[in-house]
Amino acid sequence: MNTDTLTIPEEGQARRKKRSDAGKPHGPHKPRQACQITSQDNGTSLIALTGTHGTGKTLRVSTADLPDLMAFTDSGKHLHVVPSDALGHVYARINGPNAQAWKHSENQNDLVTAARFLVGETHGGRSIRNKDHNSLNLTRDNLEVLVPAIEETFTIDWEKAVAARQAKMQACSAHSQAASR
Repeated sequence: MNTDTLTIPEEGQARRKKRSDAGKPHGPHKPRQACQITSQDNGTSLIALTGTHGTGKTLRVSTADLPDLMAFTDSGKHLHVVPSDALGHVYARINGPNAQAWKHSENQNDLVTAARFLVGETHGGRSIRNKDHNSLNLTRDNLEVLVPAIEETFTIDWEKAVAARQAKMQACSAHSQAASR
């Protein structure tokens, strides 16, 4: 065996820990299932989230926004829960070819926050905030736009937001159709 190319970690340099499940077969790939949806009388819908960080959690959205969200995420199959920090905050994000097209990206790992999708905007120097600080409550009355440059929050004009969202969804579907040819 040629040991010329092997490098031995220097003292003080950490060695990588071997995975406890290394070499064990994990079985066949299990495709993601569509999310279960529960409609409520107050104009909101609850989406049961799945996955490592989403099990047991629900995403609350306005019923008016639900069809667009389900169409864009393939019935919730591209809806993921991603932890953001050590404090345990989690965010609902969208991945897949639609998210790539939304961000005008070639990176297959790019994610779009569900809140940014619902408001219908790309990152234009604005942040989407939750009034109740619950990142899984994406109802229309709970979202607002923060402009950090002037440190001011604004309510969202939902007619404009829905029009912008649907225009971007059309562009994304045209982009994915062109890419599949």
